[in-house]
Amino acid sequence: MASAQAFPPAVPVSDKRCPKRVEVDPAEQLISAAKVREWLNHLRSHGWTNEDLSVAWLVRARQGVER
Repeated sequence: MASAQAFPPAVPVSDKRCPKRVEVDPAEQLISAAKVREWLNHLRSHGWTNEDLSVAWLVRARQGVER
């Protein structure tokens, strides 16, 4: 006797993304400094710190160091 698998009812998916998120077109090769600053400020508004973001390259860029 074959038993049929019972699947749980579908759960509606809710969009939990931030409504003020900063989006960038993945096809863009260059991102403006203003867009990067906007993105970093947005993440900081959610409690991210420089250590969390690993933005040592920003600190170095302020000092004129280039890779």
